[in-house]
Amino acid sequence: MNILAAGIVLIVAFCMFAPLRPVRGMGKRRGRAFSEAQIEYAGGVAESIRLAEETQVFGTGEAQRNRIDGLVESARRLYYQTQILLRLASNISQSLVYLLIVGGLAALDAAGASHAGSLGAVVLILVRASSSGQTIQNSYQNVVQSLPFVERAQEAEWRYRESAPVRGAVGLAGVRSLVFKGVGYSYREGRPVLENIDFRVHSGEVIGIIGPSGAGKSTLVQLLLRLREPATGHYLVNNIPAHQIAQTDWQEHVAYVPQEPRLLHATVAENISYFRDINDREIERAARLARIHEDITSWPEGYETIIGPRADAVSGGQQQRICLARALAAKPEVLVLDEPTSALDPTSEALIQESLTRLKHQLTLFIVAHRMTTLDICDRVMIIQNGKLQALDTITHLQQHNTYYQNTTKTPAISNGSLS
Repeated sequence: MNILAAGIVLIVAFCMFAPLRPVRGMGKRRGRAFSEAQIEYAGGVAESIRLAEETQVFGTGEAQRNRIDGLVESARRLYYQTQILLRLASNISQSLVYLLIVGGLAALDAAGASHAGSLGAVVLILVRASSSGQTIQNSYQNVVQSLPFVERAQEAEWRYRESAPVRGAVGLAGVRSLVFKGVGYSYREGRPVLENIDFRVHSGEVIGIIGPSGAGKSTLVQLLLRLREPATGHYLVNNIPAHQIAQTDWQEHVAYVPQEPRLLHATVAENISYFRDINDREIERAARLARIHEDITSWPEGYETIIGPRADAVSGGQQQRICLARALAAKPEVLVLDEPTSALDPTSEALIQESLTRLKHQLTLFIVAHRMTTLDICDRVMIIQNGKLQALDTITHLQQHNTYYQNTTKTPAISNGSLS
């Protein structure tokens, strides 16, 4: 209706974008930082999941939670900063538009245009009402869509609370004996994985654990480590029910080396200490026991070398020996190894075997065996079949009287099993 007025409006609208450029630039920079923080957070969560068993065994849950909390806080802060900046640009732009409308209508009113004030009020009310109504509708839809996820999270939290292990309060000065009396476990009712397991192991013994895939070996290991509680029977430590022993005391005396080595994205020293207060001297002592010290010192950064999933790779044998050093760093009295040489080259296997031989009778060892050569240092060997303890005796006796052991020694390795 008025070319001059239209031109003025276009010029003002174009000029409105100028003050928004710094805000948009800050939003983009925060967006990139938020993306990097998300990657760090996702990597940290995945790392904590891979290392869940070690975290529980070594008692470093609080340190892991603090680490993840820090990653969450960093991502949360950057997320809100990004959202504020992005929405700030939109709101500033919208506000400038409103100011432009009001200013234009004010100019019309000052010029004496008929009913310009009433028309402006109606236009402004309609614009604001439409925007607010849409915001309310969007918020309602977001709440409705989020409810199933909230319910699922609440259900998962309830399941975790119901299955939380019992926390004892009895102190543990040392581990003299470990006893299973009629121990059984089931993942599903009516389908036991382990039944009536009975044995006694004394301090300093080396016990091998063998059996076919799915026999229950890994479940037995988790029960030994108190990662699970027996469904039936009793687990006694020094003739005390294991669940009565304080978790912190238990974690000081028991260590674990998983079948698959799991490393943090951190230095070698941090991987060995694993969130525990262990000095450099003890870290080096553990590395020497695990036969990995010479390898570490040959690397340019030594114990400060960054290793892990997102760093330069180290060999499978080196990873396994670093995990063994991690287990030995706190001088445990009980060490459980889940098929420690199952996927190693001959050189790494020989080094692990040498370490275990040196540790014999210095602590109680449980070794889930994949390769028969690993059993050579064992005082006794436990045979698990179909969830039951079929035999627990010396290698000499088993070679002469146990059919399963005799058949197994005819093959180069025992069938490798997954979590039972």
